[in-house]
Parts: sequence; structure tokens; C-alpha cells
Amino acid sequence: MKKYLLLLAALTVAGQAQAFGENGRWSSGWGQGVSEYVVVSGKTQLYIACSNYDELASVTLTVNGRDYGMDPNPPFDLIVDGKVLSAFYDTSSHVGSDHFNSGWAAIRKAKTLQVRPQGGKPINLPLQGASKVLPAAGSKGFSCRTAM
Repeated sequence: MKKYLLLLAALTVAGQAQAFGENGRWSSGWGQGVSEYVVVSGKTQLYIACSNYDELASVTLTVNGRDYGMDPNPPFDLIVDGKVLSAFYDTSSHVGSDHFNSGWAAIRKAKTLQVRPQGGKPINLPLQGASKVLPAAGSKGFSCRTAM
């Protein structure tokens, strides 16, 4: 039953990811104990959900309606100032957690940000508002949990 409820919550959050976000800039929202962060560039969206409870942070990349990230979705790379972070979305593994935490900090001060879906070319994402929208790790507003 608990797995069913977690799946239902994840699907609800993923559905909410499409409900907000301003093209060309980082946005945030909060609802039902989840802090949401999103950047939209045309038909590309990077969505991060961080629970105020015990759930791990969730990251989904959507390109032209197709989701990338954790299984069953194909993987993607996050590229911050030319540095590739594979498995940025896998907050349940040690490597992914390390990439998530270092990537979060890097995005806040980045000069360039790209995502590369499996088998695709890098896509530029805007950084406008990132340093203000994404709270510093360790700050009161930071609720993203990882396996580390």
C-alpha cells in the first residue's frame, strides 16, 4: 500500500510539473509538502521536486513531451559550464546523490547550463533566476534529500 501511495504521489507531482513555469527563467512553487523548481525553454523542461518529508528529491527532464530520468525513462546528462554530470536525477544512488548535490550548487552560480537526453544533442537552458529561485544547500529553504 505504501508503494502505491508513493507512486500515486510521484505521478501527481509529475503532472503538476506541467502546470507552472515561465519560459526562459527558473520558477518555484510549493504544494502538499513539496518544493518544486522548474526551468522551461520552449518544449524543454527541467523539473526538480523536493519533499519536506522523507522522500528523496525527484528530477525529470521533459523534451517535446518525452520524459527522461529514472527508470523506466531513458537517462540524460546535465552539463554545467561544460562539466557533464551523468545521473543527476538518480538521488537514490551514491554517485547520483553526489552529482545532484554538486550540480545544484553549480547551477546556482553557472554561466551555461545544458541538458543532453540520451541519443540527443545538448539543449541550452536559461539560468535567469536560478541563483534566487534555488535555495543554497544547507539553508533553511533547502529541502532536497538524497541517499547520501
